[in-house]
Amino acid sequence: MSVDPSHYLPSANGGKPPLLKLQNISARPELNGRFGQAVSFSAGRYVVAVLDATTAAATAGGGIDGHAAPQQPTFLKLKPENLAEAGNIDQLRFGAGMIFESAKSYISNPAMQEWGLKIIAKLPPALQQRMTPNHALLAAGIAALTIVALWWIILGNLLGFTKLFVFVSVSALLLSVSSPDWVEGYKANKPIKLIARNSAINFRRRWKDNLVNMTGYTSLSDNMALASLVIVLLFAGKAVLTPSTPSLPTRMTTMPVGGTRPTPPQYDLEHIYKLGYDDAKAGNDFRTSLPDDIIKYNSAQEILPARDQYDVGNDYDWPYNPSSPPPPRSKKSSLGMGTILSMFALYRFGKDLATSPDGRLLLDPQIIMAKLKTVEPWRLGLLGMSLFRVLTALRSFF
Repeated sequence: MSVDPSHYLPSANGGKPPLLKLQNISARPELNGRFGQAVSFSAGRYVVAVLDATTAAATAGGGIDGHAAPQQPTFLKLKPENLAEAGNIDQLRFGAGMIFESAKSYISNPAMQEWGLKIIAKLPPALQQRMTPNHALLAAGIAALTIVALWWIILGNLLGFTKLFVFVSVSALLLSVSSPDWVEGYKANKPIKLIARNSAINFRRRWKDNLVNMTGYTSLSDNMALASLVIVLLFAGKAVLTPSTPSLPTRMTTMPVGGTRPTPPQYDLEHIYKLGYDDAKAGNDFRTSLPDDIIKYNSAQEILPARDQYDVGNDYDWPYNPSSPPPPRSKKSSLGMGTILSMFALYRFGKDLATSPDGRLLLDPQIIMAKLKTVEPWRLGLLGMSLFRVLTALRSFF
């Protein structure tokens, strides 16, 4: 009998056992839907450590308050048919629960409670009676997030949201890869320079380990890992350093205004008629009482030739000065970061279908079809969009 028929043990997964979901347990139905990890296999059953978010957070953090011993999980013996690898949604839900419980445990730490009391001490006396350390820490966290959001909006408007997003993403990626060295150095109270030096020395190895965990490709060499890092940095640098093309102002065609008739002055017609009537009745000269602007307007009208006296050829002999055509659109490269991520998603999906958990290549159509039937519909939809994007990018080369 196989020592690990379903490949759930750490030895079959590079030392990291998968998250399992308990199912079809009729004797104890309250365990259905819980999560756990396989520890060993004997007598046709897996020894599973049943985990919940609180236990997992305490185990990862070394105890609920940071000083107590980690909580021990409950161990059960279950058949392979009572276990199934947790899907992406289940893993996300379990991870979110761990983050929530870890945050609660961190806030309950005496050191954090002391920080909460310091925040309360700086508030007005009227608010100090209504605040608790937890409420003060929560308010401080909301204020910090608000400041970060404001800075994000300001820098995004100045530099561009795409450039800012790429820069922050790459920075977070590099920090997450080197985070074990920073955490270890912080716990050991090492100098910042020594921590930075150790993280720089170990970064290449940790980058390779993360690539192996993400792709499952254990034969990855150091040069291949370094080349992938250079490619990521080149794409990020191109996105951050490439200046954005300013939009050209729209030029309006200037039409000739020569020969246009002056705008007549605006007066009450009855008032002007009365002025002329009074001049005629009194024996005054014509236009004596009329305003000067009306007299000038009439003189200009007499100077302008009649419309039928215009030379049609000269009237339309204007210089042809149309607005310059817009510059041709620069052809964007179809091999962008989105296409590369789509290709990686297709590669990872194909690898999961055609390989066993221990890394052996499986090309049996029946096994592949059985795995396809277990894939979530939303994941198939994402894979369809990734395939469409890759095919569209490849079509631009032909």
